[in-house]
Amino acid sequence: MNQKQFVTIGSATHPGMEKAENQDFHAWHSPENGNLNKKGILLVLADGMGGHCGGSVASKLAVDAAIEEYYKDTSGTIQESLNNAFLKANETILAKSRSDFGLQGMGTTLIAVVLQKDNLYFAHVGDSRGYTICRERITQFTQDHSLVAGLVKAGLITKEQALNHPDSNIITKAIGLFQDLSVDISEKHIKLDKGEYILMCCDGLYKVVSDEEIVKTIMEYREPDAVCEKLIEKANEAGGPDNITVIVARIENTGIFSGIKSRLQNLL
Repeated sequence: MNQKQFVTIGSATHPGMEKAENQDFHAWHSPENGNLNKKGILLVLADGMGGHCGGSVASKLAVDAAIEEYYKDTSGTIQESLNNAFLKANETILAKSRSDFGLQGMGTTLIAVVLQKDNLYFAHVGDSRGYTICRERITQFTQDHSLVAGLVKAGLITKEQALNHPDSNIITKAIGLFQDLSVDISEKHIKLDKGEYILMCCDGLYKVVSDEEIVKTIMEYREPDAVCEKLIEKANEAGGPDNITVIVARIENTGIFSGIKSRLQNLL
């Protein structure tokens, strides 16, 4: 999808080599009628969990509810709208679980990114991730809500050990499990430069494809759709033990001050 105003967006998803069902879901929305400048473009990705199709139901419900609520919300800030969108997604899944016994216990991770002018805002719950990639430097702007992330933060294991830890699939926060939900929201925006990439993915990618390989793939293939397809291919070549979903956005145009900043950095 090409948003000619300022961003090009690509995506890809695959069940992986060991899963029969793809329980991930993703989407994005670009509003019209002046809302683009106010609310921005919303990109959302979810990695569902739960047997008997529960995970796939949860992920789609969460993404759809978050997008609808975000653009309906009349709060004063993007961050407030994101928080309310996540709370609505949580309520939607809980209500569905209560009404369908076969779906009880389903849940999902959820990550959302808003691209508004030169700014990035985000919200997330779970261990799906968001990164920025600029001039071959990759930065993770989310923090995993997982058992192993807590162990890494406490200095008990390394990041490398976390990837193969027997409890690496245990997350400590998810959409749809409890009424009370605390959402991680960006306190302030991240300023974006022309040519910068934003990558969103589930753990089916980053557990088997390294940060270095992600950057190398972006630098080689450049176009967001091509990058997404190649990253999925690499994850499957590494065994593809889980569902894999990737969204990549490339910033095409920014405001005058961001352009000056980018040129100055290139001279350093």
